[in-house]
Amino acid sequence: MITPHDSAPEPAPDSFVVVSTRSAAPLTRDRTGRFLFQVPRRWRSPSPRSPFAAEAEHQVLDWFETLGCTGAELSRARRFDAAGYVGIPFPALSLESTVFIGKYLSLWLLWDDVEVETLGNGWRIDAESVISGRRPERMTRFDEGWWQLLRHLATRRSPRWIADLCEAMTTWSNAAVEEAEVIAAFRERRVYLPFERQLALRIATIGMYATVYLLEDAYDAELPRELHASPKVLRLKTLANQIVGLGNDILSFGKDHAERHINLASTLMHERGVSIDTAMEHLVRMHDAALEEYDVLADSLDAPSREDGPLVVRWLQDVRYASLGFSLWEAQAPRYTAHKVLHRDRLIEPRFPSAFPGPPTSSLRPPPPPEGPPAAHR
Repeated sequence: MITPHDSAPEPAPDSFVVVSTRSAAPLTRDRTGRFLFQVPRRWRSPSPRSPFAAEAEHQVLDWFETLGCTGAELSRARRFDAAGYVGIPFPALSLESTVFIGKYLSLWLLWDDVEVETLGNGWRIDAESVISGRRPERMTRFDEGWWQLLRHLATRRSPRWIADLCEAMTTWSNAAVEEAEVIAAFRERRVYLPFERQLALRIATIGMYATVYLLEDAYDAELPRELHASPKVLRLKTLANQIVGLGNDILSFGKDHAERHINLASTLMHERGVSIDTAMEHLVRMHDAALEEYDVLADSLDAPSREDGPLVVRWLQDVRYASLGFSLWEAQAPRYTAHKVLHRDRLIEPRFPSAFPGPPTSSLRPPPPPEGPPAAHR
């Protein structure tokens, strides 16, 4: 159930406008450092894109056709750039792993767009069925896709690993249903969640809790379960989700506003009574702080054994590449770049540096909430 925070009026309508990419072309950009992500060099892969990205997209689209996806769904899939979606976050994997993860992530994105966000079909594949080979009844085309992927994994991974992945997907699906209800309440009645609750929900629904398991399959190895359960790794996985979630809401704000979708920036504006530039700058700095916290924890993490050490180091680095890579994809994907935010005659375009500096010498701390009058006082 949704607990409304309140439904106070929107910020003043002239505070910002969302314009198309074509309309934005002659406009002035804000080139200050306020909306520039601060990214340590170690977060950027030496290979910006997998050499197998285009082949992965080709196989993904062919696979969707065999699943019986509709023409409209295939058109949607072509528009969201599956090559970039897998090739930028996972630039250093084999062809086989790139294709598999491309299928997994693309099916997830399409299924979420078509069914989950509309409160349709949720996650129905349980570990016991996958391991035993007992197909669920009345599967949809999306269920069939998940079944094929999970049964493939069951030939390669332990029952425990399959159970952990299915649990992560079930947890995601439950949170996604809650988020879909929140979206519906926002669109129908302009109901907002408190910022911290919405951030927690975004962390739960962005998908990295399950995605990081796929890296282990790409290595044809499994990290010790006690490592996944350790407080440091639990926090690292939360930070990976927070990094991807913040990047998504920062870079999709124009799209979300145009589609009447909840977004952390609009919630921050509503709750704190601040302008879009202040809200966006605050989220960018939160993103920067999460990168630094991840590095501090990752650098202090001890592997359970000497034999596990190289695998843990590789996994931590590939989680870096993936966490930043999804935002790098969003920064150039047509579904996000089609809308631009204009505020006080300048375009707000959060962006990544063209060259990534080394780690900063000073410690970043999560920024305090932006100051401003309570939303109810506007």
